[in-house]
Amino acid sequence: MQRKSGTCCATSETISVFSKKLSSMKFEDKVKWLREKKYKGRETEEFLHDVKRVANGEAVEYLVGQVDFCGAKIDLSLHPMIPRPETEHWVRGVIEEIKKCESAYTIRVLDLFSGSGCVGLAILKNIPETYVDMIELDPKLKEQIEISVDRNVIRRTRARVVTGDTWEGASSRYDYITAVPPYVPPSMKEEVMKELHQEEPLSFFDKDDGYFYHKQVLSRAKEFLKEGGVAYLEFDTTQRTEIESLAQGYGWENYSFLKDPYGNECVIRLVK
Repeated sequence: MQRKSGTCCATSETISVFSKKLSSMKFEDKVKWLREKKYKGRETEEFLHDVKRVANGEAVEYLVGQVDFCGAKIDLSLHPMIPRPETEHWVRGVIEEIKKCESAYTIRVLDLFSGSGCVGLAILKNIPETYVDMIELDPKLKEQIEISVDRNVIRRTRARVVTGDTWEGASSRYDYITAVPPYVPPSMKEEVMKELHQEEPLSFFDKDDGYFYHKQVLSRAKEFLKEGGVAYLEFDTTQRTEIESLAQGYGWENYSFLKDPYGNECVIRLVK
């Protein structure tokens, strides 16, 4: 089947949705979380200094140094992209699905665009019989993920971390593939950067129209999935129509959509 070409949807709506994701926690909640997580309830001079930093726009998650994600501790000391509650919502569902998988063999998972490693680490933490390959383009984030592997007391033999672009380092066929690719087109960089703290730009920005990496996943995922294997691909909620068109163009017939906590479809579930 011929692939259908993607179209750019760099709109103010996309920026609005993106901003909402970045500002899901109120200032008062940030201060409370900072006090409890970093200062164990104490209001010291250092705490008051950190409150000022939060008020000036610094990410409270970076000041605390880690976040919880589906029960896994995600280290943020090297400032990867901060895991989002929208992603955590659907990953919980994926974990439950994998737990129900009746397999006589080890379950193998490939996590693309790993960033902080939150998706792969959550799967490893919650499902002891899984082995996860995590691929991330930024070399410094390999070290970041390995810090979290140790922090969660996960055997290094279960977590293989590779520095590479999309499929570089994928070793064989997998039962599951997860992917949270960059989706913000370069044309929106100036506006989106106003909403960022010190987060890694590579984690957000696509190479062309917001679909470059989605196309890479949709075009090749079948090569790396076992028969009956499942891939999960996250996208911005404004991209849903185009993502379905691309999936059909690349020959995917068995697919469905997962929703974020607000009821918006944000992930396409693809079955080989």
